[in-house]
Amino acid sequence: MAETTSWIRDRFPILYEGGEAKAVLVDITSFDQMELIIDNLLNREEEPEDAILAASAVLQRLVAQARQEPSSPAVSITTTEEQGGGVTSGC
Repeated sequence: MAETTSWIRDRFPILYEGGEAKAVLVDITSFDQMELIIDNLLNREEEPEDAILAASAVLQRLVAQARQEPSSPAVSITTTEEQGGGVTSGC
C-alpha cells in the first residue's frame, strides 16, 4: 500500500501577504499525490448503481404522471405493490 501523507497546514510553508495567508508551498511528491487524487475524482466513471437509481426515479415519475392523467378504459397501470409483479398495462 502507498505511504499515507498527512496534509496539514503545519507541514507546508505558507506565504502571507498583508498578514493574510495567500498560498502554500508544496513539495513535488505531495503535489504528485494530490494531482493523482484530483484527477481520479474528476475522471471517475459512473457506478452502475447510480444508473439504476436514476432509472428508478424516472420510472417513479412516469407512474406518477400516468396516475394524474384521466384514465382510459383500455389501459390500466398498476405498481408492484398493487399487482405483486411489476408495472403492467392491460390493453
